[in-house]
Amino acid sequence: MKYSDFYHLPVKPDGACFFNAISGIFHLENKMKKVKGKTITYKIDPKIWLKESLSLRLKCVQWLQNNPNYVIKDIGTNIKSEILEDLNYNDNITDKTLKGYFNYMKKIKGYAGQIEIYAISEIFQRNIRTFIDKNGQLSNVGLGYEIVPKNIMNDIYIYHNLGDVGNETGIHHYEILFPKKKATIVSKSIYMKQNTKSVKSISKKKKITKKLSSKRIKKRTKTKRNTQRNIKRNITPIRKRKSSL
Repeated sequence: MKYSDFYHLPVKPDGACFFNAISGIFHLENKMKKVKGKTITYKIDPKIWLKESLSLRLKCVQWLQNNPNYVIKDIGTNIKSEILEDLNYNDNITDKTLKGYFNYMKKIKGYAGQIEIYAISEIFQRNIRTFIDKNGQLSNVGLGYEIVPKNIMNDIYIYHNLGDVGNETGIHHYEILFPKKKATIVSKSIYMKQNTKSVKSISKKKKITKKLSSKRIKKRTKTKRNTQRNIKRNITPIRKRKSSL
């Protein structure tokens, strides 16, 4: 896949980059709409982003707590084993127990990695694929998880930034990759203007249709009444007819 076929959107390096990236992608997908045959969307607002990211984090931790015996595809080990192995070299976590890991991951700046990728992939039943840019091509660096057939319209793409990302607590940083094939990303103001125009157009069309329908009903009613009057005028009641015999 070509790097140029994707939007590469930065994510704040605050320790929550993984959940920021995923929630940012979900927002882009949820706001997709067609305008004149073209699909558009817009980036999430910072205030909403923080809330959505935290909600996704807690959902992820809940899944990990409920599925310690989940066997990871193609590896054979389970979630519990992966967490205990991570605790051996994770200097950010002082409590080297499962509970300690979960408590750390619930924090806004709890740094997520491959274990959380497993969880999010399973929760939403979608592949998570991580890449770097290598001479204009997207190259996989080993992270990610695939549980269903590959599909560019369904897979979640993340850019794995290994460079200088400011105050990020770990050496890895996740950013958004969004296929241009899915939608064109526009500013929120442009998106809302398009939306308003569409609503006005639909509303105006409904009013015109309603007005025409009302006129048709009145016209049919008037025609029916005139027909009834003509019938009454042209037909002589039987009781008033005189016999010719």
